[in-house]
Amino acid sequence: MTLDSSEPLIRPLALPDIPYVHAILEESPEAARWSERSLTQVISDGWPAWVAEKNGKVCGFLIGRVVADELEILNMAVTTPSRRKGIGSKLVASALEFARRSGCPRTYLEVRASNRSAIELYGRHRFTLSGRRFQYYPDPVEDALLFAFQQDS
Repeated sequence: MTLDSSEPLIRPLALPDIPYVHAILEESPEAARWSERSLTQVISDGWPAWVAEKNGKVCGFLIGRVVADELEILNMAVTTPSRRKGIGSKLVASALEFARRSGCPRTYLEVRASNRSAIELYGRHRFTLSGRRFQYYPDPVEDALLFAFQQDS
């Protein structure tokens, strides 16, 4: 058996990726549930969205949208076997670089209050806690923590 040391490729989300992204959502209860139709709409609406591909397989994704001059990260997940390997970090870094190039000084997101690994990930990328939405998430009902990132001037 050979060990894989290749870096994941971060690239724009494309239509052939939709079933793979949907499968990642199915195994990620902490992520927002989106239908394949909603994912297809992301592409047709031109929202910023990326997948991480390793060894020819989609192993993670991040979807955002630009509102005024801010980037909002709407959904992100990584396959269970690919977690804690830097893939989520590379996706977040790609989104922040997109925001910088697009003139978006602020990036924000919501995360389940219990999602410690995501909270740690965003903290490593200098997101700061900016608020809380009580009982925001259903099934199970849970608070959302709001995080924001401010680009350096």
